[in-house]
Amino acid sequence: MSNLLIRTFSGILLAVIAVIAVVYLPSWLFKILTGILAGVGAWEVFHLLEKRYRNLMPALSGITGFVSSILLLFLSPYLSLFLIFLYSFFIAHRKYSIDRLTASVFGLVYPVSFISSLGILHEENRYILLVLFATVWAGDTFAYFVGKGFGRHKFAPRLSPKKTWEGAAGGFLGAVICGAALSFYLGIKDAVIPVVIAGVLMQIGDLFESFIKRQVGEKDSSHLIPGHGGVLDRIDALMFASVVFLIFYQIKSI
Repeated sequence: MSNLLIRTFSGILLAVIAVIAVVYLPSWLFKILTGILAGVGAWEVFHLLEKRYRNLMPALSGITGFVSSILLLFLSPYLSLFLIFLYSFFIAHRKYSIDRLTASVFGLVYPVSFISSLGILHEENRYILLVLFATVWAGDTFAYFVGKGFGRHKFAPRLSPKKTWEGAAGGFLGAVICGAALSFYLGIKDAVIPVVIAGVLMQIGDLFESFIKRQVGEKDSSHLIPGHGGVLDRIDALMFASVVFLIFYQIKSI
């Protein structure tokens, strides 16, 4: 089976599971699943960083990421941040290295804070997540096919050699058209604003994760998802877009 078929099949399966979880799960259970996802994301980041900083304990870091996400979602973001700094100091003090401290703080704050935004949005309005998913998935799909068919000018060759300006433009248009269409269909017309902003920043999210991988000489964050690599490889754009949506609705509620 070709890599494209494997990628397509696993992508569709994950999309169906995600939509079912968003629509049918109660918020408390969805938050727990979000915490698990954050834990896996933390494990992947530490797995990458361990290529440069030895003995970062990715498994324990993943558990800490899960606990930190649960604290953020159910109790207090400050309690979550406090745990992250305590754990990072525990990791760093054994080698007496501020580089390890910085890497550990980053390795937890990045996946925990960004991925946990999905759980907060679900509690706010689960259908906003459907608009978010449509925005990101359409953007990724359009970027891939437009870039493959018409891409000529490299977008960020050092970070992602295959990305082109043509693909980025196609991704933006696809994200805005599909995200806006679903937001109007669901009666969430104000979601058009974060859809447009996310159409740009979700592509930065992709490059952000690529930057981490290139720093340690890896192509994928892990090999958990056939055809896609790791969890972060699949949701890097979604993480940035989710935060855009969350910021918009939090500011709107003030």
